[in-house]
Amino acid sequence: ILDWGMTLGVPQDLQYSLIEFIAHVNAEDYAAMPDDFVRLGFTPPEQLERVRASNLTEGLSFVLRQLSQGGGGKKLQARVRDEWREQYDPGGLLSKEELRAKVREGFYAQARTQLEADGVEGASVMDVQNVMEKMQQRNRELFQVPPYILYVARAFSTLEG
Repeated sequence: ILDWGMTLGVPQDLQYSLIEFIAHVNAEDYAAMPDDFVRLGFTPPEQLERVRASNLTEGLSFVLRQLSQGGGGKKLQARVRDEWREQYDPGGLLSKEELRAKVREGFYAQARTQLEADGVEGASVMDVQNVMEKMQQRNRELFQVPPYILYVARAFSTLEG
């Protein structure tokens, strides 16, 4: 049974933009991804420089890379844990809780580095958390959901059953 309500004509420029985005994700070409967001309609053109400065593309690429490997939630969780182990505990000596704490330290260290690059020095963990919350609120206008995404989401949910 084919649901014609799920069909959508895709303009050729959008087709090429989707292919380029997938290629950039696979190649982990983070620098190209903000331009892809604009071409795909996720980011308003006037927000392009803010998206570039935010380093959001690395996190998104990580998530997409994990999702593309499939296997459901448990396998995704195992892959993420394996990647963390490789990065933070190559000897495999830490417990799950210790690894989680080490990863959290790494995230905070990255956030502190970003704050220092923005001219904020000596930031505490609480400062980092506060800034991260503010960034979350502030970055809402960086992304929008293009209308064609509804069709893509419906198709994927139908295919996955």
